[in-house]
Order: sequence, then C-alpha cells, then structure tokens
Amino acid sequence: MAQAVLGMSKKTPTKQIAKARAIAQSLVDNIAVYATPSPTVIVILKAATDFEKTYNDSRGKDKNLMDIFKAQKKLFTGTMNQVLSYVQQTSGGDPLNIEKAGMDFKKPPTPPQPLGKIKGLSGSQGRLSGETDLKWKPLKGRKSYFSEKSPDGITWADAKSPCTAAKVTVTGLVPESYSWFRVVGINQFGIGEWSDPIRVEAK
Repeated sequence: MAQAVLGMSKKTPTKQIAKARAIAQSLVDNIAVYATPSPTVIVILKAATDFEKTYNDSRGKDKNLMDIFKAQKKLFTGTMNQVLSYVQQTSGGDPLNIEKAGMDFKKPPTPPQPLGKIKGLSGSQGRLSGETDLKWKPLKGRKSYFSEKSPDGITWADAKSPCTAAKVTVTGLVPESYSWFRVVGINQFGIGEWSDPIRVEAK
C-alpha cells in the first residue's frame, strides 16, 4: 500500500497555496473516487485563500501581522493534513487514485530480504603454525559473518566470529591437520544460508 504525501514541506507559501488549490481541483475532477471530500473542497479553498491573504499582509514584517500569518499557517497546515488523511483512507493506498487527488506518494518499503548463501569459500594454510586462512565473495546486505569449524563435517563449533570482512584467519588448529569450515552472513533480520563446507589443512 502506497503512502500519500502532500509534497509541500519544502515549498514556499506561494507554492503551498497553489498546491492546495490544485488538490482541491483534482478532488472535484475525480468525484467518482472522492465523492465526499473531508474537509470539503470549499473549506480547502478558504484555507488557501486565508493563508494567502495573511502571507501577503505579513510581507512588511509587521510583528502583529506576522503573528496572524503564523496562526493562519497552522490552520492551513492542519486542514491540508486532514485532506491527506482523507485521501489516504479513501484511495486505499492505490498510487493511481492518490495521483488523481493531485498528491504524490511514497512506495511501500521493501520488506526485509533474507540473506543469500555465501559463495566462493576457499581456504589455504595460514602464515603461522596452526592457522588457516579463509576467504569468500562478499555477501550483499550482511552486517557480519560467522565462521565454524569441524573435525568431521558433522559436529560444528565456532571458528572465529564475528568478522565484518570477507576473510578470516582461524587460529588454534592442530598443525598440519585438516578441518572443515563453513561461513554464514548475518544482519538485523537474521541468519542467511551457510556456505558449502570446505576442507582445508592448517599450517
């Protein structure tokens, strides 16, 4: 479901007024969708006109007139937020109907995507005795990686976790012995899919 937006936040008062009038006209032009605007089109247009008058009156920077303008601006903003709520509810979040009301829309956020499988895992002897170097292709969307080791490829234990780079040096292995290794990506949405395990000899 798309989210309707007024698209006024960064506009000047003159452009906000023009936008409000355009929205009012769009509601009239699309009466089949927006049969009973709330607030009514008359209320929207009056709010725009009152806002315009106090804005023009305040251009001389008279303090009292500026205070009146600020108060009217709050009323105008409140009216337009009510229109926004009405369009959102009546359109049901349909982007086409939101556009028919003369408004912009934000697409719904992309739902969390599960992390994929670690690929390209490879290993080699490390620089020091009892070390194995592992590396793999970086996984998009991960926050960190976890690596595990196993003497038989069945029973797994932490190897050296977590790490943020797509490589790690596993230490404390039996020199010149083989171990199995696997790696997985993790982010705020959970754990991904483990890599295919590989068997590597420690130095």
